[in-house]
Amino acid sequence: MASVTQKIPSYVLGMSTQPDEKKVPGQVVDLVNGVPDVVRQLIKRPGSQLISTITPSTAANAKWFNIYTDDSEQYIGQAAADGTVTIWRCSDGAVIPVDYANVAGTNKATYLDNTALSDEKSSDIQVMTINETTFFCNRRKNVAMLTDASKKSPPQLNEAFISLDTISYGKQYALDIYDPTSNATTSHTRATGLTVATVDDSSDYSGTSNGDCKGAGREVVNVNTGTAIGSTSPPNASSGGKSNLRYEIDTRCTPQPTGTVDDSYTYHDTYQSYVKLQFGGEGWTTNDTHQHTSAKGVTTTATVKSHVTVISRANVAMVRPAPTSSSADEHVSSGGILGDLKTALDAISGHGITATISGNGIHLYRATPFGVTSPEKQLMTVTTTEANNIADLPRVCRHGYTVRIVNSGEDMDDYYLRFQAEGVSADIIQQGTYARAGSTITVTSAGHGFSNGDQVILDVTSGNGSDGYYTVANVATNTFEVTDASSGTTSGNVTIHPVRYGEGVWEEVAAPGITTTFDNDTMPLSLTRVLPGTFSINGGGATSYPNGAFQFNYPDWGKRDVGDDVTNPEPSFVGYPIQKMLFFRNRIALLSAENVILSRVNDFYNFWVKTAMAISNADPIDLQSSSTFPTKLFDAVETANGLVIFSASEQFLLSSGAEALLTPETAKITYVSSYAFNSDSNPVSLGITIGFLNSTAREARFYEVANVSTRNEPDVMEQSKIIAELFPQNLTNVTASTENQLLLFAVDSTLHTATNEVWGYKWYEAGDQRAQSAWFRWTLPNNVIYHTIMDDKYYAILNTGSTYTLEQFDIKLSSATPMIGSPPDENRVHLDTKKTIASGDMTYNSATDVTTFTLGAGFYSSRTLTAYCITDSDAAGKSYDIPSSAITGTAPNETVTLPGNWKTSTEAGASTSSVNTDLIVGYEYEFEVELPKVYVTRAEGEKTRSETRGSLVIHRMNFDFGDVGVLDITLQRKGRADYTYTVESKEWNNINASTAAIAPEYRHTIPVYDRNTNLSVFIKSNHPSPATLHSMNWEGDYSPRYYQRV
Repeated sequence: MASVTQKIPSYVLGMSTQPDEKKVPGQVVDLVNGVPDVVRQLIKRPGSQLISTITPSTAANAKWFNIYTDDSEQYIGQAAADGTVTIWRCSDGAVIPVDYANVAGTNKATYLDNTALSDEKSSDIQVMTINETTFFCNRRKNVAMLTDASKKSPPQLNEAFISLDTISYGKQYALDIYDPTSNATTSHTRATGLTVATVDDSSDYSGTSNGDCKGAGREVVNVNTGTAIGSTSPPNASSGGKSNLRYEIDTRCTPQPTGTVDDSYTYHDTYQSYVKLQFGGEGWTTNDTHQHTSAKGVTTTATVKSHVTVISRANVAMVRPAPTSSSADEHVSSGGILGDLKTALDAISGHGITATISGNGIHLYRATPFGVTSPEKQLMTVTTTEANNIADLPRVCRHGYTVRIVNSGEDMDDYYLRFQAEGVSADIIQQGTYARAGSTITVTSAGHGFSNGDQVILDVTSGNGSDGYYTVANVATNTFEVTDASSGTTSGNVTIHPVRYGEGVWEEVAAPGITTTFDNDTMPLSLTRVLPGTFSINGGGATSYPNGAFQFNYPDWGKRDVGDDVTNPEPSFVGYPIQKMLFFRNRIALLSAENVILSRVNDFYNFWVKTAMAISNADPIDLQSSSTFPTKLFDAVETANGLVIFSASEQFLLSSGAEALLTPETAKITYVSSYAFNSDSNPVSLGITIGFLNSTAREARFYEVANVSTRNEPDVMEQSKIIAELFPQNLTNVTASTENQLLLFAVDSTLHTATNEVWGYKWYEAGDQRAQSAWFRWTLPNNVIYHTIMDDKYYAILNTGSTYTLEQFDIKLSSATPMIGSPPDENRVHLDTKKTIASGDMTYNSATDVTTFTLGAGFYSSRTLTAYCITDSDAAGKSYDIPSSAITGTAPNETVTLPGNWKTSTEAGASTSSVNTDLIVGYEYEFEVELPKVYVTRAEGEKTRSETRGSLVIHRMNFDFGDVGVLDITLQRKGRADYTYTVESKEWNNINASTAAIAPEYRHTIPVYDRNTNLSVFIKSNHPSPATLHSMNWEGDYSPRYYQRV
C-alpha cells in the first residue's frame, strides 16, 4: 500500500449528477447559494438589498419586463392581463406614472388586454427595448388594415384627359366614348368618293355678255342634313341624319362667242365643275346627292360614288365636331379645336360627361365608368386610367388625376402616378358627409375652404347618393351645397375631390382605392420615457411629475404610398399575430406565422417599398421559412452570420449568404437544426453563441448552439446534460449577463407555481476553449416572481402571500454595495433583503441596555433575521440572530429590540473614544457545497480517469480558503457520527482590532481515516461574512486490488 496525495486545484466547475468517479476534478455534487468564479474561486453568492415593497397586479397572466436605457435609467414593469401597466424604478422602487392618452383604452392599453381569451398567458405579450423606446407586441392580436374610405388611397375617378398633339387643317378631332362593361358597337357610313355635275349659267344669255365667266371659282361646301347620328347617347345610326360632309368645288369656265350686238361680241359661258372630297362625314352612302348653288350662282350636284362603313365602340357618345378648316388662309388654333370638341360633346344629350378645357387639353369626367378613344390617334393623345409610357402623360391636368403605367404585359412592373398641380396642396382630398333633400345636396366637411363657384367631384362612399361633378354654392364654414339634376332623399359619407387644374408633375402613388394604413390598435405599441416636468397624463390637468412618466404611443407606422397588391403587397403579417419584434441590421424585424418581415433600412416603422418602379437595397424583406413541420416562428437572436430564428421544433438562419449587404435580393432563410424550443421562454445571446430551453421531457434541457452559418452544420451542445435529472422543467424565465458570463433561470410564476429557487450557469472562454461550464442553484428568501440582470445587477421581485419586494443583488461591486471593512480588506455582507440602519435611526437605553429601531416594510420571510455591525470599531462584525419575540408591532412600523449597545462603540485602542456604529439587518442564507467522493485520478491526454478498482483510505483533507469569516465543515462517514468543525476567524490571532473578523486566507485540515467510498463532505456557511473555497488536497494510502493485465 502506497502513501499518495492529490490536489483538487479549484471547485469552479459546478454541479454534476454523474457518478463521482466520472466527475471532472473541480465539479461538486451540489452547490447552493454559491458562485463558481475562475478568478475568485468558489464563493458565497451576493446577498440581496431591499429596494422597496411594491404593489403589482395579482391577477393571473401578467407579463413582467425590464427597461434598460443607461446606468441611471433602469426599470421593471408589469403588464397586467387587462392592459394596465405599472413601472417601478429599480434604484428606489418608485412607481413611475404611465400615460395611455395616445392609445386606445381608458387608463390602460387595449392592445395588451387579453382578458377576453380563455387561454391567455404571460408569454402572449413580448417586450423589446431599442435605445430609449420599449415595444410591446401581442401574440394574440391579428394585424389588420384600415378599410374605411378615409384610410384608403383616393379612389379611381371615372375620367379621361385628351391632349392635343397636332394642329392640322381639314381634320376632324373626333372621340368615341364607350361603356367598358358593354361590347356593343355602333356603325356609320362615310363617303370616300364624289362626282359632280354642273348646270350652265343661264344668266349669261341675257343682255350683252363680255365673256367674263363670272361664275367661275372655288368654294368649300359643308353639309349637315337631318338629325346627326351622334346627337344622342347612345348614337342612333337609324336617325337618317347626314353630317360633316365637306368637299371643295372648283368651277371652271370657257367663254364661247355667239355673235355680235351693236358691233360687240356676245358669249356663251360654258362651266365645268370639279369636286375634291375633303371629309366624308357621317351617314353618307353611295348615290346620296347634294345640290349646291354657289355664291356666284353656279349650281352643282354632288353625288357620292363610294362609301365605307365605319364600326366603332362609341356606344355612349360619338363626338364628331366639324373638321378644321382646310384653307391655310384661315387660322386654326388649339383653343378653337378644343372649343369645338367641347361644344360637340355638350350638344349630345344623356351621356353624363362633364368636359373642362385645361391648357392644351380637355378633361372628361363621368359618374359611371367610361372609355374613350380617338379615330385620329396622330392628332390627340387620350389618357384614361392607363398609359403605356410616362412620356404620354400631359403637362397640364387635373390635380389628383391618377394613372397606371403599364410597361409590359406583366403586372410586376406596373406603377401608378398622380398629377400634382403647381401651387396646390398635395393632399386636398377631404372626407365628409352629405344629406340630400330633393335636388339639393348639403355637404359637411370641417374647414373645407371652398368658395362659391368652385368645382368639386363628389365620390359617395355610403348611402344611396350619386357621384358627380358639381359647382359649389351657399358656402358656410363647415358646409356647402351643390345641385343635382335628379331628386331624392338620402345621406351618407362622401369623398370630396376639389377640382384644380394647372401645370405640374406626375408623382408616384399607390393604386387607387387600395388599403394603405395599418390599424394601430392591432400593431405593436411603443413606450417612451417622459422627463420630469409639469404635463398632463391620461386626460388630467397639468401636474408636476418629479420622476417623469412613461407614455404609450402608436409608432408612426409607414403607409403604402406606392404600388398595388402585386408590386407592393401587404406584409405577410397582415391577418396574423406578430410573435416577436426584434432589431436586426438597422431594420425592425417582425416574426409572424412562418414569415420574417424586415422594415426598410433605417426606416424602422416602414414595411412598404419606396417605389414600385425598381427594387432598392433598402426595401423591406419578407421571407417565408419552409419545412415539413409546423414552423410558426416565435423568437430570434442576432449573430455575426445572421438572425437565428426559432420555431417550436426547428431553427433557421436569415442571412445574406456570401453577400455583404442584406437586401431583398440577397436575403434568404436556410434550415439550421431541429431541436424543440420552449416558446414560453426566450433564447439568449451568450456572446458568440446562443442558448435556448427545451421542455419537452420531465426535466428541462438547456442547449447552446455555436458556429451557425449557411455553409456548415452548427455545433449544438446540451449544456444541462450534466445536471439532467435535477434541472426543473418550468424554468422558462431566463436572464443573462454576457459580461459576467452568467445565466440565471427561474420559474415563470405566471405560468407555473412560483418557487424560491434560481438555477445558474457560469461559463468562461479561454481562447476557443470552454474552460468553465458550471451549474449551481440559489435559494432566495421568498418566491421569485420575476428576475432580470441589468448593468451588473440582478433584480428580483419576491413574493410571500400578498406582499412583494423589489430586491437587488450586486453581481459586481459598486460604490453602493453594502460592505464591511475598509479597502483593501472590505468584504460583502452576505444577507438577503438587507437594509442599513444608521446609528442616528437607533435608540439605546442604557438603563435596560437594549437598542431599538424601526424595521420598516419588506421583511416577510420565514428565515432568520440577523443584525450585523459594519462600522470599523470594536463592534465590527458583531452579529445577532433576532428572535421573533424581539420584533413587535405591525409592519411597516415593527420595532426591533437588540441586547446591548448597537448605536455606538469604541474605536480600536481607545477605551473612552466613542464612534457611531451602523448595522445591517437582513435574512441569513446558507451557502452549501457537497463535495464528491475522492479517487486517485490519472491524466489521459486532456482528460482524467478515476481509479475505482483499488483501495483508497483517506487520512486527512486539507482545505485552502480565501476570504472567510465563519463556516462549517461536516464529515459524514458510514457507521460513524457526523463530525462538524466550525471555522471562526475571530479565534485566530491575525485579525486586526477594529475590523471585521474575516481572514483573507486560511488553511484547515480535518482528519478522516476512512475509505474514500464511505465519505461525504459538506461545507456550509450561513453567517453574514464571506466564505471562499480555493482548493483541497487529500492524503491517504492506496493499494491497487487487481492483477496486471497482459
